[in-house]
Amino acid sequence: MKSVYHVFDRLVEIIENILCGVPMGIILVVEIVQVFFRYVLRSGIPWSDEVIINLLVVCVMFGGAKAIRTGEHTELTGTSDSLPEGPRKVVRVITTFATLAFLAIFVYSSFIFVRSAGRLKTTNLRIPMKYCYMVLAVGSCFMLYEFVKTIRYRITRPAIDVYDPENYRGEDDE
Repeated sequence: MKSVYHVFDRLVEIIENILCGVPMGIILVVEIVQVFFRYVLRSGIPWSDEVIINLLVVCVMFGGAKAIRTGEHTELTGTSDSLPEGPRKVVRVITTFATLAFLAIFVYSSFIFVRSAGRLKTTNLRIPMKYCYMVLAVGSCFMLYEFVKTIRYRITRPAIDVYDPENYRGEDDE
């Protein structure tokens, strides 16, 4: 029997995958339709930019969480990996907890941002802005969740020799 945590974690992964892929597909369709309307019919769709921008924010927020989950998020490790083991772990602890603090502040401030939206609405579609801003709050929670899962690994992982060409081999090279 799977533990509740594994079921929850799998559900989070499915949500991240859906909220990365589906909005990108919708962006593609809206953009193609917009190009058709603008260049063939000589008339644009006024709401298309609004939809694309808001869906792009969804992709970025949940894509960031997915990148943390898969270990593909940008991390500058060259300096810390060049240090001896003791100082390397100290630097990793400092940078990991600085990132954790940033994400916690991001979660907190994004919820305040949602609350501050009041009755604002988007320009063309008249969607309440709090729904658009809520993507920031929920996405930052997903990023914080994914980051907390990786704290131990971030601190204890072995150093990568940046000068070793073996570290840069692609899957096709093997």
